Amino acid sequence: MEIATRITEEQAKKLAFIQDRTEQSLDEVLASAIDRYYEQVSLPKRDRLEKLSQLGFIGCIEADPDLAENSESILMQEIQVNEE
Repeated sequence: MEIATRITEEQAKKLAFIQDRTEQSLDEVLASAIDRYYEQVSLPKRDRLEKLSQLGFIGCIEADPDLAENSESILMQEIQVNEE
């Protein structure tokens, strides 16, 4: 399949850099990029959550359960405690 597209100058520089570093043709770089992106977006949400959890991104802090809702007031309380 043949595809014609336009990319920005910055994207063209990045593409040239990738080709230089990997010594791959344009076709090889694009095929690899498509394969990696496909893997990323085709994972079920559960698998993505599991991967993030394994990396320690989920549940990595201890805080009040309502931290997101009351972040400003909790932050102000912490600042006041640290100033004392």
